[in-house]
Amino acid sequence: MAKKDSAKPAAVSDKKRKRPTPWDGQYPVRKIELTVAHVGFGGNAGRGHYFYSFAPDVVTFQQPGGLWIEYAFEAQVLDRFEIRNVLTSDAKDQIGPPVFDPSEKDPDYRRRVYLFNRNTESTLIFFTVLVRDKLSNYNDVELISCDPQVGNDPQIVPGAIEGEKPKKSKKG
Repeated sequence: MAKKDSAKPAAVSDKKRKRPTPWDGQYPVRKIELTVAHVGFGGNAGRGHYFYSFAPDVVTFQQPGGLWIEYAFEAQVLDRFEIRNVLTSDAKDQIGPPVFDPSEKDPDYRRRVYLFNRNTESTLIFFTVLVRDKLSNYNDVELISCDPQVGNDPQIVPGAIEGEKPKKSKKG
């Protein structure tokens, strides 16, 4: 009697593909650097105790298709600061959940975070990068809210409807 092949068809294994990661090279990564500093007073966050800025300060994604947004501290940012989370106002299912870059030495390494942006819809998405100061003495500041300006403006082919192929021009 012939032995039956128990291997799963290729179509089944294709459905269980791994999710993309920032490290697999499948999508481009756009780095946005974050500077955070304790200033005591006169700052723009954390009840004036902290100052933050992003470089570039305004970002618009125009290339259609997915990409990774990387928020990372600039090298000068002290180790006392860590990124705890990123919140978004995404109402069009454009932004995936935060993915942290774990360090081999410290599993709680929080110096950078990645978000997958599908970039298929024109939309303004508000972000808040939540930062914690591990040496904070302030009872009124638990997290520092840093809000970058980000917009999706994919250059969609005019006349194309989602799911349809673009119409060919008639020669005449």
